[in-house]
Amino acid sequence: MEPDPVNTGGGIKMDYYDEKYKNLRDSLDKKPWNSYDTLIFITISISFFMWGIALSIAPLVTTWYFVPPSIDIYIIAAAPVGLLSGNLILGTLSDKFGRKKLFLSTVIITVIGLSGIAISYSYISLIFLIFIAEFGLGGDETLSLSFLSEYLPLKSRGFSLIESSNMANIAITFMAGIFVLFGSSVYNQKLSLGIIAIIGFLIAFITRLKLRESIRWEFNERKKFSMKIDLKNVLKFISLSFIGIAIIVGFAFSDLVIGPYKFPQYTDLIIFFSVLSESVVGIAGGYFFGKSKRKLISFIGFTGLLVSWVFVVLFIHEILINIYYLIIILVINGGFGEMGWASRVMLEPENFITKFRGTGIGSVRSVGYILYIFTVFALFSANIYEYAYYILIIYLIGFAGSVLYFIFGSETKNKSIY
Repeated sequence: MEPDPVNTGGGIKMDYYDEKYKNLRDSLDKKPWNSYDTLIFITISISFFMWGIALSIAPLVTTWYFVPPSIDIYIIAAAPVGLLSGNLILGTLSDKFGRKKLFLSTVIITVIGLSGIAISYSYISLIFLIFIAEFGLGGDETLSLSFLSEYLPLKSRGFSLIESSNMANIAITFMAGIFVLFGSSVYNQKLSLGIIAIIGFLIAFITRLKLRESIRWEFNERKKFSMKIDLKNVLKFISLSFIGIAIIVGFAFSDLVIGPYKFPQYTDLIIFFSVLSESVVGIAGGYFFGKSKRKLISFIGFTGLLVSWVFVVLFIHEILINIYYLIIILVINGGFGEMGWASRVMLEPENFITKFRGTGIGSVRSVGYILYIFTVFALFSANIYEYAYYILIIYLIGFAGSVLYFIFGSETKNKSIY
C-alpha cells in the first residue's frame, strides 16, 4: 500500500519519493545478479522447503497407528493456529526489529517442532509440536517473501519469488512420496522426517548467518509516517485477502485434508499426485509467470481453479466409485493452483511498503488462516457433497478476489517496491 508522504504528528517527515531513497532503490533494482543474490535465493528456497515439510506433516501423521481418528481434527487444526500466530506475531516483529534477527529465530523454532514430531509417540504432544513448527514457519514465510523482494534485482524478483516458494510444493510431494514408499513403517517415516529436519536446519542456519540485514529495512528503520486508508487500498486488501483464502483454504482442503477427512486410505496418494502437479508447473512455468503481468496470471489461475472444481461437483458420484477420477481432476486443479500461488507470492510483498511489509503480508494471510481454522471444524463431519460445495464457494471467493484486483489493483510487474 502506498504511504502518505507527510509529517505524521510528532514523527519524521517521510517522503518515499525523495532522491536519496530513489537512488537506493535504483541501485538494488538495477544491479546485476551476483553471488550474494544466489545465497539469498538458496536460503529462502530452503526456508520454503522446510515450510512444505511442516505443511504436509499434519495430514500425513493422521495415518500413524497411535493417532486415533477422533484426534485428527485437532492435529489438523494445530497447523493453521500455528501459522496464524506466526504470521501475525513474527511478521509484525520483523518490521520492528529487522528481517535477519527474526530469520535466525524462526528456523530454531521450526526445527524444535519438526524434531519433536520425529521422536514423539504421543498424539497429545504431536498437537503441540505441530503448532510449534507451524508457528516458526508462519513467521518464516512472511520474512522470506519480504527479504527476497527487498533485495534481489527487479528483473529477477518475480521468478525468484515463485521458484523459491515452489520449494514448499516440492517438499510436500517429497514427504508424501516417503509415506507412500514406506507404507505403514512409522519408524522409517519418522527417521526420514528427523534427518530432513536436522539437515535442513544446519543448511538454513549457516546460510542465514551469512546474510546481512535488508538494506531497504535499514533505511526505513527509524522513519515514521502515516498510511493512506482510502477506498482503493481497502479494495486492494480485500482482493488480496480473497486470493489468500482460495490458496490457503482451497489448497489445504482440496489437496491436503480431503484425504484424512474423506479418503483416509488414499491420503498419501492424493497429496503426492495433486501437489506433484503444482511442483512441476512451478518449475516449468516459474520463469514465464515471473515475467508476466500479475493481474493476468492471477485471473487465469483462479478462473481455472474454479472451473476445475466445478468438475469435482459434477462428477462426485464417479469419484466415489473410482478415486483416480478425483486424482486426475486434482492434477489439473493443481496446475491452475500453481498459477494462483505464483500471483499471490508476487502480489503480497509487491503491494506493501518496507516499513509494513511483514505486517501487511501477515495480515492478509491471517484472514485465510482464520477461515482455515473454522473450516477444519466445519467440514470434519460434513458429507462429501457438502465438502465439495464448500470448496467450490472458497474457489469462487478466490475468483472474485482476482476480478477485484484486476479492476482495482495495481500492476506490480517491473515496479520498484518502496
